[in-house]
Amino acid sequence: MKTKHPLLSGVLISAITAVMSTPLFVYGVDSPIVVESRDAAVTYQPPIEVDEGAMGASGIEAQYQLQLLQQEVMELRGQVEELQYQLDRQKSIQDDRYLELDARLQQLIQSQSAPVVTERALIDSGSGETAESLVDESLGEQELYETTQLLIRNRQYDLAISQMESLIARFPDGDYTANAYYWLGQVYAAKANPDFEKARQALAQVISYFPEHGKVPDAAYALGKVYHTLGDCERATELLQQVVDQYPGKSAAKLAETYLRESVDCGS
Repeated sequence: MKTKHPLLSGVLISAITAVMSTPLFVYGVDSPIVVESRDAAVTYQPPIEVDEGAMGASGIEAQYQLQLLQQEVMELRGQVEELQYQLDRQKSIQDDRYLELDARLQQLIQSQSAPVVTERALIDSGSGETAESLVDESLGEQELYETTQLLIRNRQYDLAISQMESLIARFPDGDYTANAYYWLGQVYAAKANPDFEKARQALAQVISYFPEHGKVPDAAYALGKVYHTLGDCERATELLQQVVDQYPGKSAAKLAETYLRESVDCGS
């Protein structure tokens, strides 16, 4: 039979009494962490209502439009880069073609051991050759036309005439035939010993056989000046006035108007 120890019983009773006297909740004032008191009044804040049908849809639409714009900008940037590449490539090709034509021109000029080879010089030398025999038959229409432009810029007029006549004979309905007739007329009139009758014939071909071509206004203006030089003032006035009336805004019309006002006087 166990006996109760009076000291042990006293300790247990003291411990139980201490536990029972300790509060179960710690108030905020005694806590190292600040918390709201259970007795504090809390004001109810209703949630902010958002009109999803208006604000939400508007925001989504704006974001979608922004994405579309960004995509279009990227596509346009790519197109610009592609166009720049093509432009640089075409310029490089054009430069190479110009250098090639210039080399052919120099070879053509130097082939007779003279700085300037003219048809008259070849005939006088008794060689039996003409400038036409110097034309490179392997040239295509565009290359042949571009060669004539180089010859004109270098004032190799006789060779230019031979080249243009060769172009017209080989490509009577070509893309550059009208231009060749126009420059043929200009060169015949610009030679040191001009042939205005041949210039008139060549310029008339542009107007008669290529009436829709872009060179017609320029050819008509040049032809009017040729007629005036030949002494046919009435025909010159008629042609120049037609250029002024039919092609307003064109540079040829402005030049024709100035020439009529300053140079043509059929009454004198």
